[in-house]
Amino acid sequence: MDHEQKVIKYYEDTENDYKTIWHHKLEGAPALHFGYYDEKATRHKDALYRVNEVLADLAAITPGEKILDAGCGLGQAAIWLDKERGATSVGITIVQQQVDNATEYAKDAGASNTSFVCSDYLKTPFEDSSFDVVWCIESVCHALDKSLFYKEAFRLLKPGGRLVMADSFRGGRPMTKANEKLLKQAFSGWEIQDVDTPEEHTDHALKAGFEKVVINDVSDKVWSSYKNIRMHTKNFLWLAYVIKFLGIINQVRLNNVKSSYKQAEALEKKAFRYIHLLATKPL
Repeated sequence: MDHEQKVIKYYEDTENDYKTIWHHKLEGAPALHFGYYDEKATRHKDALYRVNEVLADLAAITPGEKILDAGCGLGQAAIWLDKERGATSVGITIVQQQVDNATEYAKDAGASNTSFVCSDYLKTPFEDSSFDVVWCIESVCHALDKSLFYKEAFRLLKPGGRLVMADSFRGGRPMTKANEKLLKQAFSGWEIQDVDTPEEHTDHALKAGFEKVVINDVSDKVWSSYKNIRMHTKNFLWLAYVIKFLGIINQVRLNNVKSSYKQAEALEKKAFRYIHLLATKPL
């Protein structure tokens, strides 16, 4: 099984686990990402909603713009951008199961300017200069070669277009053996083989042709979300081992719980940082 197939299987097998633990629906679709806590969002549900506002403001999204949600999951952000910012949203994911579910969520939400396509964000079917914004939340981390994503995003954006991203970036390269081990424990169960540093992401963006790369470390804003997932998985971890032994869940789902439990520690020890990135294509 190659890496792409493993990622697909991961999301197919764990979809209900995400829905159970991270259960809030926003604008008709479940939000699968970490929340952003500030004075406007002090509760889990509000923090999930706040992510969209912060990223949309960072990218200065205006009504009528066309957005590609690269690695859209169940479509929550794409639907929100349609309903709240008046954008035309296209979500892509390599997981057909997510496309099918997201399409239904959009229909139920009345998001008539939102559509979903099963596609790899490294090689999309769209024409050059098709989008005003490429948007990605916790998806680029899965790419084995992140530079390929930046090249494709640059191709897809119109002149003056923006790439906006929220994702985990490693704390350095190299790091101590302890932090390298911790990083692997935190991400391998999510089918993430490695994450790049902020400097590496900036280099990828500039080499692809972007300018004005902005890196915002928002680890303090997402910390409560990581503490929440550690609390939930700590209470479930022992049971996960038991029900795996009994054959009720498979190894993919057990690994998901194990990595979820380690992520707060990895963030706390700065094995990775949580970053908002904005890169602009020249006019």
